[in-house]
Amino acid sequence: MPASAYLRALDVRNGATLLVALLLAACGGGGGSGAGNSGSSTSVTSVSSASTASSVRSSTASSATQSSSTSKAASTSSLSSSSTSQASSGASCTALSERIRTTQPTLPTLSAPSDEYTPVVLAPYGSNGSLIAWKEKNASQIRVGTLASDDKQFSPLLTTAGDEVHSMVGHSSGGALLMVADDPDIYSSKYCKSAATPSNAACQKMSLLRFDGKGSVLSSTTLTDKANVDSEGALFIWWYGHTGRLAWDGSRYAAYFRSAGSYARPNVAGEIDIHAGDTLRMLDANGNRLSGGWQWGCSHSWSVRLAGNSSGWSAFCHGDAYPNALRLQQLSTTGVSTKTNEWLSGTNADTRALGGVVADTDGYWLSYLETTGSLRLHLARFNNNGTQISDQIISSATGIDAQYPFRAYLGKLGSQLLLGWKSGGKLILQATDASGTLLGTPVTSAAGVSNFDEFVSLGNGDLAFANATSSGAVSVTRVAACN
Repeated sequence: MPASAYLRALDVRNGATLLVALLLAACGGGGGSGAGNSGSSTSVTSVSSASTASSVRSSTASSATQSSSTSKAASTSSLSSSSTSQASSGASCTALSERIRTTQPTLPTLSAPSDEYTPVVLAPYGSNGSLIAWKEKNASQIRVGTLASDDKQFSPLLTTAGDEVHSMVGHSSGGALLMVADDPDIYSSKYCKSAATPSNAACQKMSLLRFDGKGSVLSSTTLTDKANVDSEGALFIWWYGHTGRLAWDGSRYAAYFRSAGSYARPNVAGEIDIHAGDTLRMLDANGNRLSGGWQWGCSHSWSVRLAGNSSGWSAFCHGDAYPNALRLQQLSTTGVSTKTNEWLSGTNADTRALGGVVADTDGYWLSYLETTGSLRLHLARFNNNGTQISDQIISSATGIDAQYPFRAYLGKLGSQLLLGWKSGGKLILQATDASGTLLGTPVTSAAGVSNFDEFVSLGNGDLAFANATSSGAVSVTRVAACN
């Protein structure tokens, strides 16, 4: 397998570094479960959910725009393309290819190039605008601001010290972001930027940072723990496997992120091994940590997805050992696990990948990729109890780029869904109606997109995603909904 296919995870044994093979982790026409520990939350200003948030859940993969979706019968089957060129409401609109617009916003700094650890993050904001956040190319700073409906006019909100931003939600005024920054409180001379570990082996924290509509920080909550990295039970962000997703239900946040943990080395007193897993935290509207979620979930965790609706939360992971499968963990509104659903169990982890997740009132849509002979794109449907009720192969998705990390995309586009996959390095898009039936034929887009960018639904139903090139120039692509 090519070296580019791997994310590096370390079990540190006897002072040496052991490499463990883990993978890095519209209209037609076109782990274990456990309660979260209390954490440190520095509250600057308390804001009630009524004054800071909409009453609708949002996630990185989908906005708060929700619609009921018709569940299709179970069993894996191929979707047939529909020749209709109308929205599911019956209103006609222009072809999908004519509703794609790519814009370069006038940002004050260059961005770090889009990759697993430094994506450019969007969130819906207002009726037709967005929040945008990125890590500066030449500084350990996170920039946050707003984009107008033209996706070009930028207004700054805040600049904060940090190395990565992974997910964000927008509120009626301001928002919250999930970010990574250095944590001197957990520093270990043995495992943090020492001779025994790679030069980029920072020992860091994952934080939830809340801010108001003027850019003032309301609170900053550490979601990892404060034990020294060189101690049994420490939970932190190391140099590998630390992406995350953030969602909001109108009264609480759920933050799901890939983490690292220190565990006692078998038969060697006083020594630890560092392993890769994931963590889910629940927080109230003021950023205070709550019970629910878990300290350590999928292990090793290659990627995570998160969404929710009024019935609860769905957390998806891509595991290679515990479990060696794709997994859905269904949770109650307070983050208590209610059902586990696993599929593709026992398959090689580098032959499958999570795509995007979209919540509606009746359940969840998930796109994912798997290899059975050739790489195939699926659109799966889960109900609010976490049961998979359909799993459909997208027959029009052919020639999918198969070098890992390959990627599928999914987002809400008005009353429809928008699927995405890459073929020949190009992004291919196709819409479905609310029941998952394909509309029109696939459309090839010239828009820049990395394997780690997310589709985001905006307040008016449009869909958008952002991308930074190797030079640091940022583009925002918007697909207009049929309304």
